[in-house]
Amino acid sequence: MIDEPFAPAANWALETDDSFVLSKAGCLETLVKYETGGAIKPMLASSWKQTAPTTWNIKLRPGVRFQDGTPLDAKAVVGALKHALAAKTPAPGFSPETIDGLAAVNGSTVQITTPGPDALLPYRLASPNTGILAPKAYSGTSINPKGTCTGPFRITKEIPQQAIQLKRNSSYWGGSVKLTSAEVRFIADGAKRATQVQTGEAQISRKLSVPSVQDLKGNDAVTVQTEQLPRTTELVLNNKKAPFANEKVRQAFQAAIDTKAITNAVYQGAGRPAVGPFAPGEPWTPEEAVPVKADPAKARALLAEAGVKPGKIKVSLIAYNEGSGFSDLAAVIQQELKAVGVKATIRTGDYASVEPDLLSGGFQAALLSRNHLGDMPDPAGYLTADYTCKGNYNLSHYCDPKTDLLIEKAAATKDSKARYADYAKVAAELQSRAVDVFLAHETESVAVASGARGFTVHPYYTLTANLSLGTK
Repeated sequence: MIDEPFAPAANWALETDDSFVLSKAGCLETLVKYETGGAIKPMLASSWKQTAPTTWNIKLRPGVRFQDGTPLDAKAVVGALKHALAAKTPAPGFSPETIDGLAAVNGSTVQITTPGPDALLPYRLASPNTGILAPKAYSGTSINPKGTCTGPFRITKEIPQQAIQLKRNSSYWGGSVKLTSAEVRFIADGAKRATQVQTGEAQISRKLSVPSVQDLKGNDAVTVQTEQLPRTTELVLNNKKAPFANEKVRQAFQAAIDTKAITNAVYQGAGRPAVGPFAPGEPWTPEEAVPVKADPAKARALLAEAGVKPGKIKVSLIAYNEGSGFSDLAAVIQQELKAVGVKATIRTGDYASVEPDLLSGGFQAALLSRNHLGDMPDPAGYLTADYTCKGNYNLSHYCDPKTDLLIEKAAATKDSKARYADYAKVAAELQSRAVDVFLAHETESVAVASGARGFTVHPYYTLTANLSLGTK
């Protein structure tokens, strides 16, 4: 039994986060596998080669079959990827803006062309958004993953918004699968997820809150695995909506918020004060990056420069329920803003209930936890989605043609050192202009029953062929 915080919300549309649910459940697989640390290696593809600046040939792994018995061939892969491109809102890492054409060269080779030189095509193919399902999965009005995956587990039953039940794929191309069956439950309440591991109702519970981690200390039946994530909690500011169209107001909010106090009080050592969108130690983080020092006097002065009189600014702050510690975080921010003459009201709700306002721009400020390697295992996907003029997850409504060109240039650069240097320039610009207020670099804590073997914390994979249950 595995407890996950987020339920599928889009009828298994693979261009959404539902693809991550399927990937973590051991059902959906991609052509390329993302290894912890950012490396990639073959998965459903056996190899890939850039035959021209805008052309890649992808060789498929031989002998793979979908769970319905049909073969994984070039025609099926092209059909699946074309479906991804045809989505109303394609995933940012794999969209008509990044992919120009798809063709089956022969039964085992897929050719992908890009609008311009793209050194990151294999990374794009590691995202669960590019997962490959059997042709019949796309024949209805919505995606049907039952019996159409290639992974070690097949879905046998879905209880909408509550759980999916799975059984071992006895014909798995990757070899033997240790578990005979599994269930993934979707439980938004972090305390309940932690309790279920303590009581034996679940063997793995992801994204524990800090209080839950503290409660589990000393419990010999449960271990807690904590990993630094490529994930940052941020206060998203709508740059096109008053008062945040004014850069000085954004910088005032940045100066008013004490990220060190937040990480101590809310995360209790399970996070670090943010230095921008990327964390210290990542290869694309500016070398000189440090947390912005809280300075209420500076914040008040910046508001005055912006023409804002003390006590005359009101802001609505969204804090969705699934965000770890977001209710406490919102309360702390509310008090820090009050100290500089800003009245903040807090709106809460499930993410699904607030997402329409986030996507439409009908909000002022919102807390968000964002994985910058979620769209693909390279920051280009995140930066393109969140901070380019046409980015499809640009909640900040930030638009700077110079930033667009720099991100485009980086994606075409083969040399990783040069590419990372460009990402660092973008990160520095976002921080200096306070496009958003970056708050904390996150860790993920997962409760694991002592009998569970073969589990590691990973943003794409939870239920794997190597996972097993036993005794100490």
